[in-house]
Amino acid sequence: MAETTPSILDLNHEDLTPGMKQYQEVKKVHPDCLVMLRMGDFYEMFYEDAVTASRELEITLTSRGKGDKRAPLAGIPFHALDPYLGRLVKKGYKVAIVEQLEDPKKAKGLVKRGLVRIVTPGTVIEPSILNETENNYIACISAIDNRFPAAFCDLSTGEFFTTTIESVSALLSELIRLNPSECLIPESLKVNDELILKVKSTGTFLTSLEDYFFRTEKAREILLRHFNLTSLHSLGFEDQKGNIGVSGALLQYLLNTQKNSLAHLQKISFRSSSHTMLLDSSTFRNLELIRNLNDGSARGTLLAVIDKTITSLGSRLLKKWIKTPLLDHRLIQKRLDSVEELKKNVILRGELAELLQRVYDLERLIGRVNYGNATPRDLLSLKTSLEQLPSLKEKLLLCSSELIREISTLDCIEDVTELLGRAIREDTSVSVREGNIIKPTYNSELNELQSIKLNSKQYLQDLEEKERQKTGIVNLKIGYTKVFGYYIEITRRNVDRVPEHYIRKQTTVNSERYITEELKKEEERILGAEEKIVELEYNLFQDILRTIAGRTIDIQNTSSKIAVLDVLCSFATVALEHNYCKPVFVSENVLQIKNARHPVVELSASRFIANDLFFQPGEMMIITGPNMAGKSTIMRQAALIVLMAQIGSFVPAEEAVLGIVDRIFTRVGASDDLSSGLSTFMVEMNETAAILNNATENSLIILDEIGRGTSTFDGVSIAWSVAEHIHNTIKAKTLFATHYHVLNKLAQKFPRVKNYNVAVKEVRGEVIFLHKLVEGGTDESYGVYVAQLAGLPSLVIERAREIQSILEKDDEMMRKIKVKKVEDQKSLGEF
Repeated sequence: MAETTPSILDLNHEDLTPGMKQYQEVKKVHPDCLVMLRMGDFYEMFYEDAVTASRELEITLTSRGKGDKRAPLAGIPFHALDPYLGRLVKKGYKVAIVEQLEDPKKAKGLVKRGLVRIVTPGTVIEPSILNETENNYIACISAIDNRFPAAFCDLSTGEFFTTTIESVSALLSELIRLNPSECLIPESLKVNDELILKVKSTGTFLTSLEDYFFRTEKAREILLRHFNLTSLHSLGFEDQKGNIGVSGALLQYLLNTQKNSLAHLQKISFRSSSHTMLLDSSTFRNLELIRNLNDGSARGTLLAVIDKTITSLGSRLLKKWIKTPLLDHRLIQKRLDSVEELKKNVILRGELAELLQRVYDLERLIGRVNYGNATPRDLLSLKTSLEQLPSLKEKLLLCSSELIREISTLDCIEDVTELLGRAIREDTSVSVREGNIIKPTYNSELNELQSIKLNSKQYLQDLEEKERQKTGIVNLKIGYTKVFGYYIEITRRNVDRVPEHYIRKQTTVNSERYITEELKKEEERILGAEEKIVELEYNLFQDILRTIAGRTIDIQNTSSKIAVLDVLCSFATVALEHNYCKPVFVSENVLQIKNARHPVVELSASRFIANDLFFQPGEMMIITGPNMAGKSTIMRQAALIVLMAQIGSFVPAEEAVLGIVDRIFTRVGASDDLSSGLSTFMVEMNETAAILNNATENSLIILDEIGRGTSTFDGVSIAWSVAEHIHNTIKAKTLFATHYHVLNKLAQKFPRVKNYNVAVKEVRGEVIFLHKLVEGGTDESYGVYVAQLAGLPSLVIERAREIQSILEKDDEMMRKIKVKKVEDQKSLGEF
C-alpha cells in the first residue's frame, strides 16, 4: 500500500469527507509533520501519515471508504498517546496534534477541531516520555564571523539561556555536553555541508528556520513582548546581536509549535564561558564523566559514584555541575564549606534526606501548571512537595555556611500549599474530565451538588426496598449503565410478577430490565447533578492552575535552591562514605595531591594503591611502564580529582592542594572516525592539535601514547616535539605516558621534566604489577609478558622474545636524538 499511497495534499479538497478536509487543512500548513486527528476515542492518521505511523509504530494499517475514495488509515487509542508519541519523536518525527475543541455530544454538525500543539524532539514535556534525571534541551545556533551565538531551552523546566561559542570544535563540545534533542539553524546555514555534518554527528535532530526569524529587530520584538520588557538591557545581552537573534528565533519556534503563552519561561540569562571550565568532547568522553565508553550508560562513571541525590531536581543539577566545573575560587569555596558542614552534621543530613524524599519535580510540575496539562495528581505532588519547605527552612537556619544560609532564604509559598490543601481531594482522579477532584467544602455550589448526588444514592436505596416490598420480588435491584442509565433488574423467573406500569428497557441472558416514570425523573436529577459537578470541578481546577501559575517564578527559585541543597548533601554523603578530603585552593599554579585515588576504580578494586601527584608550575611528568601497570588510571585520577574539586566536591585523597585549572585536556586512546573518513592517527593528531592550540599555563594536560597511530620513528618524532612544545611554550602541568622510553632523555636537559614509572616486580619469571608511581624512568615494557597473559600461543611468545632481543640491540637511531634547548624551540606556527 505504501508504494501506491497518494498524498492527501494532492487530493481535491471538495472530494473529501468533512473530517478529512480538516486533516488536509492542517497537513497543508505543516507538511513536515505527522498529523494526529482526534476522532472520538482515537487519534487517527490518513494516507501517507497512516503508512508511516503503521511502519514506525508497528500498528495495523487499515482503510476507510470504498473504491477510489478508500483512504489508508492508522489509529491509536487516545489514552495511549504518550508512549506512541514518544516512539515517533525519538525517531525524529514532528507530530501535529489536532484535538476536538468541543464536546461531540453538544456539537451541532461537524465537531470543531484545531491544532493545539506540534511535538518535536526538543519540545517534549510529557513526564512518561522524558527522563526525569536529564534535561531535554532544544538549541538554536547561527554563525557570525566564525563565532556561534547559541540559545538553549528546556521547555519542561523553563530553563532558558544564551551564550557565544568561539569555534566549531567548542560548538561540537557544547552540543555533546548539553546533548540537545533538537537544534534550530537558519536556512542560510544549510549550505555549510561540513558544519551541518558535524552538528548532526552529535546526535541532535536538525530543524531549519527562515533567516527572517534570526534578524535582530524581529528577534528583539519577540523577546520584549514575551518577557514584557521595554529594553533587553536587564537580560544582559542588549549589545549581542547574534544572541538576540538566536534567542528570539528559538522563542518564536516554541510559541509557534506549542500554541501556548509559555508563561513559565520567565527569564533568559546570558552565560559567559569565563566563569566555567570548557570541557571539550575528547575530555568529556575520555574521563567517562556521565557515560562510559563501553555501552554509553552511567555504569562505571564519575556520575555513578558521586550521585547520591534524592530528587530529580538534584540529579539534573549534578550533571550540569559535572559538565561545567567552576573557575571562580570564591564560588568553589562556598560549595566546599557547605559540603564540609553537612558532612560533619550527620543527623541534620539524615533529617534533610527524609524531607527531600517527599519533594517531587517542582520544576516540571510548575511547567505543566503553566502549560495547562497538569493533572490533579500533579497538584497533589506539588502540595506534598511544598509541605516539606517550612521544615527544610527551619533546619537550614541552624547552619552557618554561606551557601546553605542562602538556600535557607527559600520562599515556602504557603499560600499555594494552603490552597491545594483546601481544594484538592487526597483520592483525586487522574483525569480532569471525570470529576472527583475538588473537595466539596471548597465551593458552596459544588457542596450543594454533591449533597444532591449523595442524597440520591440514599433515595435509590429506599426506592429499591420500596419496590421489593410492593412487588414481593426480594432480589429486585436498581442498577446503572452509561448506555441505558438507571434501571430495575428482575430475574426471568419473576417476570410474571412485574407491575403493569414497569416499562421494559432491555433483555439480558438471565433477566429483564425496566424503568418507571419515578426512576426516570430521579435519573435526570442525579445525572444533571453529576454532569454539573464534572463541569464545575473542571472549571475550579483551571482557576486553581491559574492561581498557582501566578507564583511560577517563586516556585522556580525555590526548586533551584532545593536542587543545590540536594547536590551538596550528595557530595557530603559520598565524602563520608568513601573517605574523601576537602581540597584546598591556593593562588599558586600547583597541583599537590597526597595518596590520590581513582574515584571509580577504587570501588571495584579489592585493594587500590594510592599515589602521590606533586606538580610545581609548568612541570611535566613523563610516565613509563608496562601495559596493565596502571598508567592510565593514575593520569585519569589526576584529572578527575581536579574536576571534582572545581565542582565543589571533596576528593579521593589524603590531602589536595590545588591552583585553579582553566582547562583539562585529555588525549587518551583513539579509534577511526569512519563517519568523517578519519584514520586513528588523524583523530589522534586532531585531538593533539586542539590541545596545543588551546592549552595555557594554567591547564592540566593528560597525554597517553602520543604517536602510536603511525610508524615508530614518526611516532617518537611527534611525541618528542609535542613534549618540547608543551614544556617550552605552553608550560602547562602535564602527565605524559609513553612506551617510547627515549623520551626519558627530556629530563636530562629540561628542569621541569620529571621521569616516573609505574613499578613492577619480577619473581621467578612472573611479573607482578605494583601500581605504584615511583621516580625515575624505565626501559622495560613487558609487552611480550602481557601478550602471554592474553593467551597467545607459546610458539608465538617464544618467537616474539627472539625478535625483541634482536631489535633491542639495534637502537642506535634512538640514541642519536638530541634535546633542543629552550631558546631553539620554534613556535608551532613556524614548522
